[in-house]
Amino acid sequence: MRRVVLFLLLAAAPAVLSAQSDIDRDRDDWRRRRYTVSDDRFELTPFGGYRWGGTIWADRSNLFGEDVDVASNGDYGVNLGIPVGISRMKLELMVNRQDTALQIAGGLFTPNDRLADMHITYYHAGLQIPLGDSYSSSPFVVLSAGIANLRPDIRGVSADNRFSASAGLGVKVPLNRNVGLRVEGRGYFTSLGENDDRCSRCTNDYNRDLYQGEANVGLVISF
Repeated sequence: MRRVVLFLLLAAAPAVLSAQSDIDRDRDDWRRRRYTVSDDRFELTPFGGYRWGGTIWADRSNLFGEDVDVASNGDYGVNLGIPVGISRMKLELMVNRQDTALQIAGGLFTPNDRLADMHITYYHAGLQIPLGDSYSSSPFVVLSAGIANLRPDIRGVSADNRFSASAGLGVKVPLNRNVGLRVEGRGYFTSLGENDDRCSRCTNDYNRDLYQGEANVGLVISF
């Protein structure tokens, strides 16, 4: 009887091991389906963060007789990622707004003089270029260009649209098949052009454009 039981156990062992292997493979497949970032779907990403830097130079504007800084403040917006053919890249459409203020910068530890409220909104189109992929994250580079809408809250002053471009690095971390987190750092360039009334100064001045940086966190919704 013992020999019969031992024989049956030995005969059943390969089937048990094979079944366990299938279970492990199914579990790995499920994890892969759950955690791998999908690059062939649309992505809607509302986000928020913090933007800093930027100077409106006196020779680029008629508003003030001296250089004024853009105050650091929060930003918010939305990204739409559109798959590009069979590649893993996405076309990105972005709207990104900062409600801030213009101020005369003071010295170290001295208060800044607030001159007016200011709204800066970027309307950009660009490419999200993946750098790699794994079960837990998907790093990427983003490049974009478009316009920056500069709107000071000053009576009688209208908004102005200027050419703008940006570049940044980020990473997407999937939480499940349809939702993930996106963390990103980005820098912006906005051309302020020249003020014709002060052209004699403009010809000798360089790097008089608007430069800003920001860090954002967004919720990626894939569909």
